[in-house]
Amino acid sequence: MDYTRCPACGRKRGKKLLEGFVGVYKCPKCNAIFGVCSKGESYKIVSWQWAKETPPDNELQYFDLTVLSADGKRRIHGWRDRRTGDIVQIG
Repeated sequence: MDYTRCPACGRKRGKKLLEGFVGVYKCPKCNAIFGVCSKGESYKIVSWQWAKETPPDNELQYFDLTVLSADGKRRIHGWRDRRTGDIVQIG
């Protein structure tokens, strides 16, 4: 996946998401999180648990990550609850 542009809105890649993340970015236009990270780092972004309820629209955040692990690389993308990191929708 080419992450030179935001996969959600098409804007040029924005600022780094968190200190310590080498290849994960946050779009300054739509707040989507995208990039390449390790499996361990992905747990800091997405909780890997389903949200118990659908959050309000203003708390939804798109994510698109290429996750690197011993098993290879895997793309995950969808919507998460910005407050908890819980998954609302995959794909």
